[in-house]
Amino acid sequence: MRRDPCRGPRRCHHGAVPGSTPDRLARLADGYLITQLLHVAVALGVPEALAAGPRDAEALAAELGARPGPLRRVLRGLAAEEVLAEHADGRFALADAGRLLQPGVPSSMRGAVTARADVYYGAAAGLLDAVRTGGTPFELVHGQAFFASLSAQPERRAAFQASMADRSAREARAVVDAYDVSGLASVVDVGGGRGTLLRAVRDRAPRARLMLFDLPEVVDGSDLTAVGGDFFVQVPGGADAYLLSRVLHDWDDAEALQVLRTCRAAMRPDSLLLVVEAVLPERAVDDPAAVRMDLHMLVLLHGRERTAAEYAALLHTAGLRLTADVATDAGVHVLEARPR
Repeated sequence: MRRDPCRGPRRCHHGAVPGSTPDRLARLADGYLITQLLHVAVALGVPEALAAGPRDAEALAAELGARPGPLRRVLRGLAAEEVLAEHADGRFALADAGRLLQPGVPSSMRGAVTARADVYYGAAAGLLDAVRTGGTPFELVHGQAFFASLSAQPERRAAFQASMADRSAREARAVVDAYDVSGLASVVDVGGGRGTLLRAVRDRAPRARLMLFDLPEVVDGSDLTAVGGDFFVQVPGGADAYLLSRVLHDWDDAEALQVLRTCRAAMRPDSLLLVVEAVLPERAVDDPAAVRMDLHMLVLLHGRERTAAEYAALLHTAGLRLTADVATDAGVHVLEARPR
C-alpha cells in the first residue's frame, strides 16, 4: 500500500505546521511574493472588476487582458492571504483588505501598494551592502538619489505621488480629529506639498488665514494661497501656527535642525509649531508600523523616524520646547512646540 505523505499534522510545503513559528517565518520570507501579487492585482484592475461582484479567473482574464491559468494562481495567492475570498464554485470576491485596493475608497491603499511594488521593491536588495559599508540602498541599486530617479521616470513619480496622496488624506483627517485647530487665526503649512493637511485645517477653521509654502514648482497652480520658497533658508513670518507634516523625517539631524531653526525664526513669541510625524516607540513591538516607516527611510532616503525624546532634543536645540504629544488614529503624532 502506498504511504500517505500527508499523514499526521497537516504541514505546509516548507514542512511547518500552519500557525507554527516556522510557518510564520516562512510567510515573512515569502513577503516578496505578496508584494508582487498585490501589484499584479492593482495593475490589471482586479479590484475594480470584482467590485461589481464575484467572478471566476476565466471571466476576469478575458476582461482584463490576462492569461486565465496564471491569473487564477495569483488570485488564489491573494485568497490565501485573505485579500480575496475564494468561493466553492471557483469565483473570487473582494475581502475587506481587497476593498482597500480600489481607487477613491476611504483608507485606500492602492497607491501605497503600487509605490512599494514598483518604486521601493528593487531598492531593498541594496540593504545588506548599506548595512555593511554605508550608503543608501536606493542609491546603491539605482545609481542616483530617490527624488532624482523619480524626476526622470514620470510613471514611477506618479505612483509615488499617488501613495503620498492616499496617506496624506488619511493622516490629515486624523490630525484635525485629534488636535483642535479651530482657534487658529493664521496657519502656514511648511513643505505642505499639495495642501491636503491645510485643506483639512480649513474645514475646521474656515475663517483662518492659510498659506501653503513649498518649492515654487510644487505650489504653482495651487487653489490655496501659496508662496514658493526654500524652507532651509526662510519661511513666511508671523503666523499663529506653523505645520511641519512629514517633513523632518526626510532629513538627517543636521538638516532637520536647520528646518526647525528657520521655522523658529519666523515664529512670534506666542506662535505654535505643529510637527506631524510617526514617533518611534521605545520597544519596536509597541508600534511596528512606525518601525517599518523608519525602514522605508533607511532604504530610500537619508532621513529617519525618531522617538519623542529625540524630537524633543532637536526642538530644544532649535530654541523650541515640546509642550504636547498627541497621538492620532492614523499612526502619526502631533508634536506641539512653542518658543522657549
